Amino acid sequence: MRTLPIAATAVLLTAGSLVGPTFVLQAETTNASPAASNSTATTTSADIGGARAAAKTPAQLLEFLGERIKAKDVDGIIALHEPEAAIVDYDGSIVRGHQEIREFYVEWFKSDPVLTVNPRQTVLAGGKRTGEKVRGRTAAIMGDYSLEQTGPDGTRESFTGNFCDTVQEQPNGTWLYVQDNPYPPHGSGTSAHH
Repeated sequence: MRTLPIAATAVLLTAGSLVGPTFVLQAETTNASPAASNSTATTTSADIGGARAAAKTPAQLLEFLGERIKAKDVDGIIALHEPEAAIVDYDGSIVRGHQEIREFYVEWFKSDPVLTVNPRQTVLAGGKRTGEKVRGRTAAIMGDYSLEQTGPDGTRESFTGNFCDTVQEQPNGTWLYVQDNPYPPHGSGTSAHH
């Protein structure tokens, strides 16, 4: 059973905030086939005039990702990841690159997920200063979550855990996901058991 990358739903963080609110996100149920899940007819604030908007802050990146997850916009989700981005899956395996991330989300949406996320801290660091601008910064987004989804046998399952994700500022000042980790090895070994 696959689960949703957690920070992907941290849509209510505000720019510069260190602690975000608790919120619930449920992917919209559609009757479309998995192939149709590769795009969406729903327009979000992440779309401008038919073009995909680029995130200018980590908070905006999370907002766009949350909107695209809710709309099951797989192409839009992929556009928010670096080409070699990675997701840590529940079994510890690594989902790497756009094609594998696409497959991950298409499969995950079949579980009708409901996720409650508590972003606790966002830390910006690094980068290079060029004149008045700093580029190439990294942000770590950390918190905890609870997830409800449909299991292989059709029953609803519930999980809890912690997450620690990494996003990277691109040379043009936009932000993309580098790593989404809903299973970091901190605290007790009882988090996110599947």
